[in-house]
Amino acid sequence: MHKIVAIACGAVYSIAAPPVSAGLLVRMHTSYYYFDGPSATVLAAQIDQSGPPGADGKRYAGKTKWDVQWKFRHEQHGVTCVMKEVAVAVGIAQTLPKWRGEPNGAAALKTRWQQFDDALKRHEDGHKVHGLAAGREIEAALLAAKPASNCEDLAVAANFAAEAIVKKYQKLDEDYDRHTDHGRGQGASLP
Repeated sequence: MHKIVAIACGAVYSIAAPPVSAGLLVRMHTSYYYFDGPSATVLAAQIDQSGPPGADGKRYAGKTKWDVQWKFRHEQHGVTCVMKEVAVAVGIAQTLPKWRGEPNGAAALKTRWQQFDDALKRHEDGHKVHGLAAGREIEAALLAAKPASNCEDLAVAANFAAEAIVKKYQKLDEDYDRHTDHGRGQGASLP
């Protein structure tokens, strides 16, 4: 009788072992678009013409796009399916302006440009923070996924949770742009 209890306890212990994560993988890429101009007004006009398009079709000074991908391995143990391994990757792509004439520009314009550039990078980094937070939250949710009676149900629940987290952070990005006027309210404007 004791032998059966020990085996049953061993089975419970193996099911309760926590899933393993490889840690959050982050891939970051920054690309630039280039332009020239002798004044803040001309620079602003060129940014308005050459900047990356947003989801609304308008052009903006900068853009940060993030994407979270996840995969997991689960195992069926008797009547219970449990999460075994989790991998989450966040890809972040930023597009920012570069003023080619900066080395030869007037001192006052160079100062104004640097203020604009710093403010724009801070704004775009806010979007980057959202992407990274989404990745970390998805990783935590997958690691904490409750066992299910079968692996299909576990997979559906895990993917549903991850997709809801992505939508939450996409909404935060939209609200952030609306609240900051795409960074202009944070100093990312030239004229």
